This record gives sequence, C-alpha cells and structure tokens, in this order.
Amino acid sequence: MNKKAIASEYEGKRMSLIDKLLQKHNKIHFSLIDPDSQTPGETGQIARACEKYGTNAIMVGGSTVSSRQLTYDTIDSIRRNVKLPVILFPNSAESISKNVEYILFMMLLNSKGNRYLGEEQAKGALLVKKWGIQPISTGYIVVSTSSEPTTIERKVELDEIHVDDVEKAVDYALFAEMSGMSCVYFDAGSGAERPISNEMIQAIRSNINIPIIIGGGIRDGNTAKEKTVAGADVIVNGTIVERDVKRIKDIVKKIKSST
Repeated sequence: MNKKAIASEYEGKRMSLIDKLLQKHNKIHFSLIDPDSQTPGETGQIARACEKYGTNAIMVGGSTVSSRQLTYDTIDSIRRNVKLPVILFPNSAESISKNVEYILFMMLLNSKGNRYLGEEQAKGALLVKKWGIQPISTGYIVVSTSSEPTTIERKVELDEIHVDDVEKAVDYALFAEMSGMSCVYFDAGSGAERPISNEMIQAIRSNINIPIIIGGGIRDGNTAKEKTVAGADVIVNGTIVERDVKRIKDIVKKIKSST
C-alpha cells in the first residue's frame, strides 16, 4: 500500500460518526433521551417517533443518571425500535453501557474541578475499549443562559460563561480544536430559558473548523434554523423530545431547509 492510500485509510478511521453524518446531510439533528425521565419501554416508542420525524441519531444520557442497568435497558429498547445510531451522553464512568455503539467521550472544559477534566474519562476508557464502543472525542462547554442554574450548573462548579462572554467561549472552542478533539458541544443545559446566542455561535464558527454541536433552550424550528445559519452543525433537543415529540418534525424540517 502506497503512502497516499495509507493516509486515506487513516483519515477514514479518524472520521467520527458526526463527520460522516455531516458529509451526507450537511446539517444534522440529534434527539436526546434521559433514561431517568421514562421507562425503557416508553423510551423505545419516543425514539421511534424521533426517527419518523427525521432525527439523525439518538443520544442517551442525563446529568443525574447513575444506574448502568437503567442505561443498558434504555439503549436496548431504543436499538430494538430504531435503526438510527445510538450515542451515549455520559455523566460519569458509571453510566457507560456495553450495548451502545458510540460515546461522546467528553471533557467538560469549563469545569473547575478535575473529576470531569480527566478523572471520569480515565475510569471509563478501558470499558470503552473493552466493549468496542466508538469514541467521539468532544469538548463539552456549558453556557449559562438562565436566571436559575440548570441541573448541570448545580452539579458542577464551573468557570461560568455567560451569554455575552463570546471571547471566552471562543477560547474554549479553540482549545478543544487545538487539543485534537473532533467536535465541540456548547450546551445551555436541560430546560434552559434561552438558547446560546447567534452571536456566540458565529464567533465560534469563524475561529474553528471542527463540528459545532448546540443544545439547550431550542424549542421551535425557526430558532433551530437560526442556530444552523449562524454556524451550528448539529442541533440537540432533549426536553421537548420528552414533552412534545411531534415538535421534532418541524425542527428537523427547518434545519434541513437551512442547508
């Protein structure tokens, strides 16, 4: 095999699921399902509806999930009901499940403590390797957009990034890219009052080349479209998936229309 072929094969192996989906769809949508919010059986039905409405992958996880068995059962139900990729969105090593296909192997970059900046990742790395889960290296950054702290903000001491802290958000995004992470995930948190601003997304997009995932506070198709036009590559919905899954149809439609 010549050097060019070796390089091509290596690049193919390095491409994450997100890169591959973006090559096919340009802009994509993920539905986030929290195992703590419903039974595994109900989760399977929700995932089936999301697939019907055009979501590109199902994420599984939440800030408070602590049962590996519950995560396993939830993923099992989803995989029996849909053909979409299933991506674990873990809050710790304890939530890693051997029946998942992909994992956002994340570092919470604006955490002030070490637990989410390496300790949990080290605890979980061998399980990811042992169980053949494909890691998607992710720089995870929480942005404060609500008057009251979201669950993740209450749980973890953060270097706070507020809605107008655009330069700080760009700094963290650049750190993620320069550290070799395959994507960045900016999250306003579950049930956030407002989504991350278009201005912040535009600034991040103009400074990095890796995919940008945006979640939290996006409740309708027009807002989702605004975020993709500003530069987001992936939109994540969680709360409305559980409360009013039919709204995913319009959100996905508007995301696709922005390409």
